[in-house]
Amino acid sequence: MGGDDGLVRDDTAWWALDRLHGTDVPADESGAYLHDDEQLRARLAELRKRRTV
Repeated sequence: MGGDDGLVRDDTAWWALDRLHGTDVPADESGAYLHDDEQLRARLAELRKRRTV
């Protein structure tokens, strides 16, 4: 396809999408998730670090 479709195709964006994929998946019937708040905060901090490089 030609032209600018407005989609982001940089490595950092793909890294972030890969890390966010599945963050809301339940671990079990208790209501807990596979990834807790601490893990999400760490991923956000890493994303911010990657964006400033």
